[in-house]
Formats: sequence, structure tokens, C-alpha cells
Amino acid sequence: MSEIFKRIDTVFLKVKRFDEAIEWYKQVLGFEVRWVIEEGYAAMEVGETPLTLVQSEQNFQPIEDIQFNFYVSDIQEAYQHLKSHDVEVGEIVDHGDLQEFSFKDLDGNVLAVCYFEE
Repeated sequence: MSEIFKRIDTVFLKVKRFDEAIEWYKQVLGFEVRWVIEEGYAAMEVGETPLTLVQSEQNFQPIEDIQFNFYVSDIQEAYQHLKSHDVEVGEIVDHGDLQEFSFKDLDGNVLAVCYFEE
């Protein structure tokens, strides 16, 4: 571990429909809101590293390449949970020691879920 840099403090994700995105991340992914700033930032509780949604209505382009993974302890449960909420999900890919799949949020950002033995 670095003596200077202790952790990743937050991950930023641009969203087009800010208020709807906050509700989607709460209802579908089960995240709690840590704080919201009027200028269009909302930090969502996701374990040790918050996910900060950033309002970006002008020139918004959803991310198409996976930037980070959400770690889960049961990938099948996560997969079925997202499907039950009509989320667009990719197939589970088994890499041996690692399993993963991608999905899209309501603005089309491609996100990913992974599982591996800890």
C-alpha cells in the first residue's frame, strides 16, 4: 500500500437523468444516498468506496467500456435480481477463478458485476 495514497475515495459516473438515476440506484441496486449537492452530485453508499452520480445533461454520452466492477458474493443472485427489475444484462462469463457480467443503467452506462473467492 502507498504511504501517501490510502484508498480510492469515490468513483464518478455521469448520468443524464439525475433525479431518476438517484431513484434507480436506490431501488434497483439498493444503494443508500450519502449526500446530494444542488450542483448535481449525489454520493451513493457502496461499501468502502462511494459511487458519485454526476448530472450531465448536455452532450451526455453513456460509457460503453466497463470502468469498474461491483463485487458480489453471489453472482447468480445479482444476475437474477437485475433481470427481475428488467435491467439489460449480458451473459455471465466464467473465467475460472472470476465470474462477471455487464449491465446497463437507465441512461445506458455499461457497468459490471464480478465474483471471485476472497
